[in-house]
Amino acid sequence: MLSLKQLEDVCLVGAGWQNVPVYKQCIYLNASWPNSYCLKKNLVSKKNIEAQVLSHLKDCKKMGIDPKDANVPLGDNCDGYPKLKHIEQGYDKD
Repeated sequence: MLSLKQLEDVCLVGAGWQNVPVYKQCIYLNASWPNSYCLKKNLVSKKNIEAQVLSHLKDCKKMGIDPKDANVPLGDNCDGYPKLKHIEQGYDKD
């Protein structure tokens, strides 16, 4: 699970209320409270997420919408972490 500092500072959870645009939030974040996980190193999840984002970008282009204005996460904010259910992870952990 990701640490609170990782979620706030890197994944940018709650980006809208932190005066950070929502599009900067990480696309690989699985924010299921109380624990959140990074799915970047899970290859099946990563492919699915990237396919969804690509589809969203194509849809925005067709409709003439700036993807950054759609309030959808578009960020790739870190190198990723394996999904560990009982070990806290993040830049602030050893």
